[in-house]
Amino acid sequence: MPPQATLPHRNTALDNIKGVLIFLVVFGHFIELHIATDAFLRPIWIFIYAFHMPMFALVSGIFSKKLLDQQAARNLIKTIVTPLIAFELIYECTEYVLMGKLSVYAGLIAPYWMLWYLMSLLCWRLLLPLFASMRFPLVAALGLSLLTTYSEHAGYLLSGSRTLIFFPYFLLGSIMGQSVFLSEKRDGRLIGLALLTIAAAVVTVYSLPPLFDYRWLYGSFSLNRLGMANLTGTLYQLLQYGVSSTLGIAVLYLLSRQDLKLARIGQQSMYIFLWHGMALIILQSTGVLPSILHMPPAARLSISLLCSGLIVLIAAHPYCERWTQRLILNPFSRLLIKNTG
Repeated sequence: MPPQATLPHRNTALDNIKGVLIFLVVFGHFIELHIATDAFLRPIWIFIYAFHMPMFALVSGIFSKKLLDQQAARNLIKTIVTPLIAFELIYECTEYVLMGKLSVYAGLIAPYWMLWYLMSLLCWRLLLPLFASMRFPLVAALGLSLLTTYSEHAGYLLSGSRTLIFFPYFLLGSIMGQSVFLSEKRDGRLIGLALLTIAAAVVTVYSLPPLFDYRWLYGSFSLNRLGMANLTGTLYQLLQYGVSSTLGIAVLYLLSRQDLKLARIGQQSMYIFLWHGMALIILQSTGVLPSILHMPPAARLSISLLCSGLIVLIAAHPYCERWTQRLILNPFSRLLIKNTG
């Protein structure tokens, strides 16, 4: 997803982190349709979803300005509103061509599939100046999120539920800033603690019962639909915030200690994000994706990882950026942004 401010000196560590996170987004979506019945891939998917979207929200918060002037507003239209509208039309038209009708998301008045993130990101940027002026912004964001989980009216509508549930991570990133990832000093104790945290998370995920309700990780279901519309459900939600934050920051810290040579991938994460859904739709509609996910466990994991990597590499190619800008984003930007010249 796009940074909301151009920094004088780009943080390579954060670009590397974004490169890993966007790969996990693609891989998670690649295997997502089959995790309900796949005992082998389900724990892997749960582990990824326990931290990857919360941390993408956190990284987006790190790049975001706390002030919103006219120039920042124009930048939001260019980097968030434009791709949201353009690719909403592209994906809905694709759905209509393939299925003869608009998607279920259109009926819910919600962004198409993964495009919820752009809608939420826009809302987070608009909310940030307001919460940044508060004395205890994170407490306020958490309180609003916990109240939202009791409502049946947020849900998928304009990505309302996910916007409020993932907002604390975005706000935490804004508060943290980049300093935690800038230092090149390797603290053995912190590295050991991060490794221990990740190992504990892996053991926990593989210890979960088969009937574990992974819908908690989506952020789009009310406590009532999850069967826990009570104080226990709220405490469970708080526990999830704690686990996702601890695990996610541990993963980010380890990633920031190494140059993974993925900075270019991270810088192109917007184009990977926008186009990977189309690649998966093509693979699904042609029967390639179902055939891969019905292979023996080792084969379907290996091929899923390989295909996800290929999708990332193709969508991150400079030609993809050039033609996406020239044919889609620039025309829509000219249509949406008022000419002040």
